[in-house]
Amino acid sequence: MGDSPRSRRRPRFILLASCAAVALLLTACFDEGHPTSFDDTVEENFLTGCEVAAEADPQISPVAPRYCVCAYERVRAEIAFEDFKSLDDDVRDDPNKVGNDDEESTAAQLTAIFADCRATHARG
Repeated sequence: MGDSPRSRRRPRFILLASCAAVALLLTACFDEGHPTSFDDTVEENFLTGCEVAAEADPQISPVAPRYCVCAYERVRAEIAFEDFKSLDDDVRDDPNKVGNDDEESTAAQLTAIFADCRATHARG
């Protein structure tokens, strides 16, 4: 029941959606300059990118602002900016490379953060 093909796809979907948000936001950030920390521009772009990615999930779309704030606050607290930027570089170079199963990886941390925020804020 909990191991259906649909439930096995959900973590991959969460990872891809979160990475899409990261790629969207950091591409915008780096086009405007080269941030070296989680500044106001990074936050704004993260939230915008996250909300765009959240539109693909009908359970998250109605609560996207709260979900995305949850994710941003956790990312800022739990992931070093350098690691966050490195993940963005990896996503831009090869989106398939991000499927790293290493539980310590930044991609795995990001996936866990988005999954936790999804569990907290999803409807349905």
